[in-house]
Amino acid sequence: MRPSSPPADLEPTLAGLLAGVTSHLGEAQALELLRHLGGHPTDVDSGAPPDLPAPADPERTVVVVGAGIAGLVLAHELAERGQRVELWEAADRPGGRNLTVRPGDAIEEVGHAPQICALPEGAYFNAGPGRISHHHRAVLHYCRRFRLTLRPYLTLNRGALLHRWLPEVDRDVVVRNRQVQFDGQGRLAELVAKAGPWLEPEAGLTPELAEACRDWLRETCELQIDPGSGRARYRGSGRQGYAVPRGGPDEPGEPQASLSLEQILGLRLWLDDPRRSPDVIDEQLSMFELEGGNDGLVEALVSRLGDRLRLGRRLTAVRRLPDGGVALEAEERQGGSVRSLCCEAARVVLALQPQAMGGLELDLPDPILEGLADLPARFAVKVGGWMRRRFWEEDLAIYGGISFTNLPIQQIWYPNNGFHDPHGGLLVMAYAALAHGEALGALSPPLRCRAAVELACHVHPEIREALDPASLLTIAWQHVPHIRSPWVAWTPERYQRWFRRLSAPCGPIAFAGDWCSHLPAWQEGAIRSAYALLPWALSA
Repeated sequence: MRPSSPPADLEPTLAGLLAGVTSHLGEAQALELLRHLGGHPTDVDSGAPPDLPAPADPERTVVVVGAGIAGLVLAHELAERGQRVELWEAADRPGGRNLTVRPGDAIEEVGHAPQICALPEGAYFNAGPGRISHHHRAVLHYCRRFRLTLRPYLTLNRGALLHRWLPEVDRDVVVRNRQVQFDGQGRLAELVAKAGPWLEPEAGLTPELAEACRDWLRETCELQIDPGSGRARYRGSGRQGYAVPRGGPDEPGEPQASLSLEQILGLRLWLDDPRRSPDVIDEQLSMFELEGGNDGLVEALVSRLGDRLRLGRRLTAVRRLPDGGVALEAEERQGGSVRSLCCEAARVVLALQPQAMGGLELDLPDPILEGLADLPARFAVKVGGWMRRRFWEEDLAIYGGISFTNLPIQQIWYPNNGFHDPHGGLLVMAYAALAHGEALGALSPPLRCRAAVELACHVHPEIREALDPASLLTIAWQHVPHIRSPWVAWTPERYQRWFRRLSAPCGPIAFAGDWCSHLPAWQEGAIRSAYALLPWALSA
């Protein structure tokens, strides 16, 4: 006899099951049950390269062109597996866009005199990658493997600033991040409550869940609901900050006046930076940087490659051979002279930005060449300078993190180390991309630095007295030789048309780099693209 279905009110639910297990067996058993049901995955990708068999022919030569992170990792992993490999780099330094600038180092941009770094001894400027995400497991794999010391990078600082310049009245408006975050939550919840009728059964919530949702709004958004009228209002309790600080027994403090919905919307205070909001998945806490400079990863990889790395060797042409290999032509700088060279290889990997391949002779099908030409250059500018006084800490209690502005500098980065250093610290006064990065990048480096200082003074007037002018330095990645673009921004149309074709090997030729991954502009993407090519590079 087939059993009848239980009454609807006896149907088991996951919430009821977990509640029963919790009440009888405790929270630990309930969590274990949730894991078994798939609701709490615990397996995390280690970030290590794939486990692959030995090379089919270790004596064949694989040439990797471009000693950025993708090229360095690919060459390192091939060498580790016994494959003969050479890594060519046109510049006189390895690392590509992973560049940490120290006193005496030069920053080169096409058409401009080199800038020589004049930061104080021991200081440095991460001109390229600034951050490592906690879920960029491949980058962290090498940090762990090479014992590189990490320290927290405070991407999200609720005490940092949101700045709006109002040109029509020539006025600067500055508020704390926390004001927009918590006042904004409260005002939105208040708006939802006023919209009514709300949280009714016809909206899909049972009375129990509707009550839970009200509790959620009360706790999360500080929404106070009058039990008699049911009217809901936002009342900030101090999470938005204090206008008068709290202190001793007779100093209760005074919470900052809450921002109105009209202020938040009218000034577009919620729009901190559409490119790099601290809420996007790759910038959520925790984030890290390397102690001593983010080029520590480059140095660790280079130290293991030895003479396989050839600096000053610029590829000029690639031709496919009838036997399935490739013929390569290059120019190599030796001292003050340049010599031409030709060689053959079984495989070649072009670990270069597409914009840096414009002048190469590549024996590739027209659709691939069309795809490379169709990927436009992007724009990214940084400007940094040494402040003799850490006014952001002393005057504003800002320790690390990022402030956002609607001015072309877009972001101001505060140092995450050296807190309270009496000698000062490096302040990144601009990190601009898109149209702002293009506009600032069009200026000469000295003029760009002066412009960034003037704009940053709208946010921090203290810069005028604290800045050491001789320490100013800047980089516009769209002008850096052999790179010519900070990243590739795949539009849906270009992705649909070109991505699969460009990210897959074409006979003995392949591309590598963050642009060949689903993490463009991140070192993680560069490493993952290198991992993807290992089976092909090691095969017969």
